[in-house]
Amino acid sequence: MAGTKVEGNKVLYLKACPKCHGDIELVVFSDSKTLQCLQCAFTVDSKESARRAMGEKIPATTEAA
Repeated sequence: MAGTKVEGNKVLYLKACPKCHGDIELVVFSDSKTLQCLQCAFTVDSKESARRAMGEKIPATTEAA
């Protein structure tokens, strides 16, 4: 089903909202991912928009040490 929330782990970015400094939740749907503030509902719906909004706090790739 398109737009259905996928069950699993939740990711929270504490005090990461660029608008109100609230907590942001990563919401995963079957066809997209969205970052949404739990306090003010600020929403970002693409990876590039998220990087710009959060000031590059989201790593572009994960690298092993």
